[in-house]
Amino acid sequence: MGREKLEELVKKLGGEILNIKRPVKTVEQAVKATNTSPDVIIKSLIFISEKGPVLVIVNGESKVDLKKLSKRFGLVRFASPEEVKKITGYEIGAVPPIGVKIHTIVDPKVLEKDFVIGGGGAIDKLSKLDPRKIVEYQKAEIMEVSK
Repeated sequence: MGREKLEELVKKLGGEILNIKRPVKTVEQAVKATNTSPDVIIKSLIFISEKGPVLVIVNGESKVDLKKLSKRFGLVRFASPEEVKKITGYEIGAVPPIGVKIHTIVDPKVLEKDFVIGGGGAIDKLSKLDPRKIVEYQKAEIMEVSK
């Protein structure tokens, strides 16, 4: 999905693209750039599993518990930067929480917020969305995967 299409999709879902004008590839950079807290920031992480690639969305304070994920998907590992680009079309740090057409898991902690801020399709952009819209659009499975 191209950046223009992503921007249209974010707007269609009632969100917005934040143009930060400097790299925001980490939770710390996103917190600083948006003046929010880590629990509002979300990470869109790509894993390779025995059942195929999986997009896992957790908040910025959480780490993914691979044991929990592997109970559902068999052996799992982080995707390499090359695999992330091939699967999603985006660089690590820019993967948006929507528009990635693979099985999606959203940790319940993400749904505790009215809005969340995640990847915006480029390393200098972020997306701000209602987490329920992410679940709805991605047809995501809600599953506790954080440590």
